Amino acid sequence: MPRDSLGVAISQDVSWVIALRGQIYAASDADQNDRVTGQTSFANTTPTFILHNPSNSAKLCFPFFFQIVQTGSVAGGDIFVEVEARGTSAYSSAGTSEGVSNLFFGAPSAYSNPTNSCLLYSGPTAGAGAGRKLGHFTLAPDVSPAEGVINVPEWSAPTGLIIGPGASLDVYTYAASTGPTWDWHFVWAEIPVQAFS
Repeated sequence: MPRDSLGVAISQDVSWVIALRGQIYAASDADQNDRVTGQTSFANTTPTFILHNPSNSAKLCFPFFFQIVQTGSVAGGDIFVEVEARGTSAYSSAGTSEGVSNLFFGAPSAYSNPTNSCLLYSGPTAGAGAGRKLGHFTLAPDVSPAEGVINVPEWSAPTGLIIGPGASLDVYTYAASTGPTWDWHFVWAEIPVQAFS
């Protein structure tokens, strides 16, 4: 069985290998109680979230999943969630650059614990254009689970999805009259481009 530089056995599961290398990240609300509100209609220039890989990152981004949970004010009608990827990043300007953490918490000093290159924005302005749709949900507007309504969409990336430098994963959420409000988190891995050259 392969071992790392400290002699610790490394699982053959690639996810544990990249975790031990400090290459898995999560983004969520840094204040623990701020929420993100979607839009009241679809426009490709107003995504709710963008996972943006800057063109100078020299990293490949492998999205794992995201979870968004209805909370706060009830949306004004059925909620639509659209997920797409673009080869030319949708990110244009503005929005909130959300907090990102390496998921190797408390890593021993002998381990590398690199910082993230990819950025997660909420409420950004996007360039007009369309990508390839990779997921869609329609949800009833409800912040209570009491009636059995599904109000927690969780999206998992299809096998093979890679967001290269200068590309993005875009999430649009909208409902008529009152946009949906979300608690949320995203998880992804970043691997240097040269690892595959």
